[in-house]
Amino acid sequence: MGKDMKYCFDGRFLSSMSSGVDRYAYQILNELDKICKGKDISILVPANAVIVPEYRNIKVIRSRFSQCWTQGVFGLYTRLHGYIPVNLCNEASMIAPKGIVCLHDVCYAETADIFPQINDYPPEEILWFNKVYKRIKKKADTVITVSQFSKGRIEDLLKIDESRIQVIGNGWQHFKDVVPDESCFKEYPSIKKGEYYFTLTSCNKNKNVNWVLKCARANPEDTFVIAGKNLDMIIGSERLNNVIYVGFASDGMAKALMTYCKAFIFPSYYEGFGIPPLEALSVGAKIIVSDRASLPEIFGKAAVYISPDDPYVNLSELVKEETTGSEEILDAYSWDKQAYKLNQLLV
Repeated sequence: MGKDMKYCFDGRFLSSMSSGVDRYAYQILNELDKICKGKDISILVPANAVIVPEYRNIKVIRSRFSQCWTQGVFGLYTRLHGYIPVNLCNEASMIAPKGIVCLHDVCYAETADIFPQINDYPPEEILWFNKVYKRIKKKADTVITVSQFSKGRIEDLLKIDESRIQVIGNGWQHFKDVVPDESCFKEYPSIKKGEYYFTLTSCNKNKNVNWVLKCARANPEDTFVIAGKNLDMIIGSERLNNVIYVGFASDGMAKALMTYCKAFIFPSYYEGFGIPPLEALSVGAKIIVSDRASLPEIFGKAAVYISPDDPYVNLSELVKEETTGSEEILDAYSWDKQAYKLNQLLV
């Protein structure tokens, strides 16, 4: 990178805004816009964007297209107009110039000793993601990732030199503006404030929702609330009387459930970072997280740790364990501090 460089961000994330990766891109660019005055930075936005940001310093370029986006439209645009491409969502265009890519984790390249569940993924899915990793290795002069854990795995598995990798983490301040939606307590009368354990998850195998179900089966006196999309196949086959499945949870609903839970449980086998426990920590919830991957690095002494392989734990005793340092964790992972690091790369 050199003086007077022109950067263009891939705005594909604006067409979905449904994942933690999308949120990362959206929030960090909101903060970057506040501090990048004087730099030539743009974002190319697809025609099907569900949100079109209004920035002060980042130029928003609206495209008439939305199909064949990163490998076609975005790649061609950056090449024709002399931009350095920046993608914050795990992808690199083969026709674009070399640039900056954020790779949040490399779970599909993992070894079974680190992530045994890799063997449960369809071979074609593993093959596809490993092709993505190869594109990123070839086309990224700089790789951003979200934790020291992910940095180490990218070095080891993709053989990318550590000098090319920069750690720029997540934040939680978006949660400040979320208004808690307590209507869930009326919709589900059996959810009593302060009397349940809460999990916000997905059907992805690394999320390990079965840990919660097994724990609930072993602790029938406790109530467990599970939120997340498309979990019916996992939860529906064996309905437990002490498990309340609420389906998709809006940010407002998630905030309310985090605020009043006994503890927030996050038993993932593998995470590049883990935003939900950080959000839970921000509202004062006790967090019980897996002792694997990046989670001990991110949450330090602010969390209680469990093995994702052992759901047969005494939760009543776990919630009594002393935790410290939540304020330091929340201070370290702010969107403005992460945007400052990104701004330093755009020279």
